[in-house]
Amino acid sequence: MNNRQRKKLQAKKKLKLPNVPHFTSVERWNLFHTFSVYIAAGLKEFLSYKLYGMPQEFSDVEEEMTEGNSEIKENKEFYEELSHEVKNMIAVREQLPRFDGNAEQSTEMRTWRGTIEKMLWSFEQLRDDCPDSPFSKWHDEQFWSLLEKGIKPMEITKEPNEDGLHAVKFNGEKTPQEIWDAEDKYREKIQEGIDLFAKYFQHLWD
Repeated sequence: MNNRQRKKLQAKKKLKLPNVPHFTSVERWNLFHTFSVYIAAGLKEFLSYKLYGMPQEFSDVEEEMTEGNSEIKENKEFYEELSHEVKNMIAVREQLPRFDGNAEQSTEMRTWRGTIEKMLWSFEQLRDDCPDSPFSKWHDEQFWSLLEKGIKPMEITKEPNEDGLHAVKFNGEKTPQEIWDAEDKYREKIQEGIDLFAKYFQHLWD
């Protein structure tokens, strides 16, 4: 752990950020959606600021390390200095520059930000119940088309001998293969963002 990471950890403790948040029964039941809400909000906030660092594979420049970063001196002076730095860091945090899309960026930084944007898109889709799903869009069109024709879009019947279970029959056309193919590509794109989030999860600090 270098000095920068150590200071961020100390700042978290100073601000008393919770490590055990409370989840309601609904949030727990639909946990992936609950996480998507928080992750999307966090990634959007992260991107709203100017970024300075990136994963090593995005850049050929080695992170500058100062001698003795990995050492912790067990003395009063060290902790007094660290406490002072944490206070300064908290004060400066609100003054960090917001991201200016018109400002000049390196190719590496544009690529890194683009990678985070892919993550953000995926979690926003999950948060909003997949609004760009080709399958959902096609079925919505079918649903309203049937209503306009005076046809009941769906028939719901209770399953015999199965408490609380119901069978749903859609009265529209059979879903075309091209819609299924488009849906597969859409889901793959969502999964790409999730995979990138997992891969670079520990790099989301700056």
